[in-house]
Amino acid sequence: MATNPNAESAGHAWPSTGFFGQLTPGTRAAILRRGTRRQCSAGETVIHEGARSDSAVILLSGLYKVVGLTETGREALLAIRVGGDLVGELGIADGEPRSASVRAAARGECLRLGERDYHAILRTHPDANRAASRAMAAKLRSATRRRVEFATFPAPVRAARVLRELAAAHGTRNERGVLIEIALAQPELAALAGATEATIQRVLTSMREEEIAETGYRWIRILDERRLDELAGF
Repeated sequence: MATNPNAESAGHAWPSTGFFGQLTPGTRAAILRRGTRRQCSAGETVIHEGARSDSAVILLSGLYKVVGLTETGREALLAIRVGGDLVGELGIADGEPRSASVRAAARGECLRLGERDYHAILRTHPDANRAASRAMAAKLRSATRRRVEFATFPAPVRAARVLRELAAAHGTRNERGVLIEIALAQPELAALAGATEATIQRVLTSMREEEIAETGYRWIRILDERRLDELAGF
């Protein structure tokens, strides 16, 4: 479903750390004019692993899962992306096929920017160039940190670190704690932590028993952040 390309997304508040949130209003307007903007349904794949890299995608709103296929053909959750994030830029940078798929976890809106238009925006808008470089650097740093954690910490510590990251990036704080209301199944949490599903089940059971967290159908509430930090090794 196409939307007005000249209008900013009413009600959208992009994080200042995300790609779109770092841009000036003029640069955002230029991108909205050049790109193809559309609504994304829950479950819709925005970027397909293995496809030719011919565009970058700016996620204007919603929640998205970055997934990759394992050698056995199963999907593994690699990362979470939200409104304001830039995806697909790596393939444009190196010309290689898409290394992962990006799928909407809920209804949202995205904008596809063709390769030529993407390079034109970076060339003529220095703030976009800087923001794209920061976005790519942040992803590389995150991947490096995750590899170090996999090699250094046992699975329960990695699981606690993943919950800590999810709470910081996507949690909603209230008087009862920090609610992580993302539709993540236990196998997906296990993939993020590099752990088995059985390990995640044990970690969550222990956290419930010790009143560090409580869980429901695809939501987790952190009740005691200090103790979660201790479990995560901080």
